[in-house]
Amino acid sequence: MSVTVFHRTTIGDARRIAKEGFGDLEWDFGLYDARSGEEVSVTGVLLADRPLGREDGIDGDAVLEVKLDVTEDDLAGFELEGMLWDARVWVAPAEWVADHATVRIASVDPSTSGFFDRNSGEPEF
Repeated sequence: MSVTVFHRTTIGDARRIAKEGFGDLEWDFGLYDARSGEEVSVTGVLLADRPLGREDGIDGDAVLEVKLDVTEDDLAGFELEGMLWDARVWVAPAEWVADHATVRIASVDPSTSGFFDRNSGEPEF
């Protein structure tokens, strides 16, 4: 069984990720611990059950399709429940994603991409 999720990023980072894999990033989402008042952050790869966009607070002109060779139960421990009302969101460690994922560039914004082959991640001349 596999789960398909999505990651939005810049075109340059999408090309790098398609070739070299994900790296961990720190995400803070503007959340604060209710007891301490300190900002809460998580580290890993932001994944969602649909392509997120600017309206969701995520910028980037490219969307990666990430097929994870796992079950939804395997992914459940990384879910950030309630982050968006209309999407499921996870932040998983890059190493874990690399161990289970096949990544491809699913789409790029044609107004910013020039000539771009979304399958190979290479410019098309």
